Amino acid sequence: MKTTTFKLFILCLILGTTACSSNDSDEIEIISPEKNLYDYYVDGEMQKSINQLEIVIHKGNTPPDVQGLYRIDPFRCIKSNFDDGYLGVNLGTATLILSNQNTANLSVDFKNFTLYSYEAQNETWEGKGSFISGEGNKFSILLHSNGELDYGTHTAKYQNLIILSGELDVENNKIKGIKNLQMASIMSDDYKDPYNTLISIGQGRLFTNNYAPLMQ
Repeated sequence: MKTTTFKLFILCLILGTTACSSNDSDEIEIISPEKNLYDYYVDGEMQKSINQLEIVIHKGNTPPDVQGLYRIDPFRCIKSNFDDGYLGVNLGTATLILSNQNTANLSVDFKNFTLYSYEAQNETWEGKGSFISGEGNKFSILLHSNGELDYGTHTAKYQNLIILSGELDVENNKIKGIKNLQMASIMSDDYKDPYNTLISIGQGRLFTNNYAPLMQ
C-alpha cells in the first residue's frame, strides 16, 4: 500500500513539473534579430523624430542585395521637424555607395557624399556594418553615421542617425536603380558644435528622389 502511494506521489510530481515547464516555455518572448538591431539604433527620442519625419521603414529578415554605386540627383529636402531654411531645397547631387553586404548578419557598409550646388561645401555620411532589413526588392538601412560637413575653411564633425529606404528596380536579375528613395538624417551627437553651425540633437530632415540610377 505504501509503495503504491509513493509511486502515485512521484507520478503527480513529474506531471506537475512537466506542466510548469510547458507553461514557462509558452511565456518566453521570441525576439527576432531584426528587432534587436532596430532597438540598438533607435531609442525613444530618435523614434519620436522618425515619426515626425514619416519615413517609410521596410521590415523583414530577407533584404535584397543592394550593393552598388548610385547617383541621387537632385538631393531634395521635403520635410523637417523644425523651422528649416533647407525645406523644399535641392541641396545638390549625392553619391551613394553600398558595399560589403552580409546577408546572415543583416549588415551593409554605407557612404553618402553630397556636393552642394549653391554653397561651397560638401557633406559625408559614413558607417560600416549598418543594419539592413526588408524583403522582396524593398529595403531599409539604419546606421549611426560619422558625419562631416566641410565648409572649406573648417569641417564640422558629428554623429547622426541615417535611415535609407527604397525599392530596387531590377531587370533580368540586374539592378538598374532605386525607386522611391527616402533618406532621413537625424542629429544624435553634435560634439558640442564648436563652430555653432549644426542643427540641434533630435532635429532631422527627410530627403527624397523618385529614382536613383545605378552608376556601377
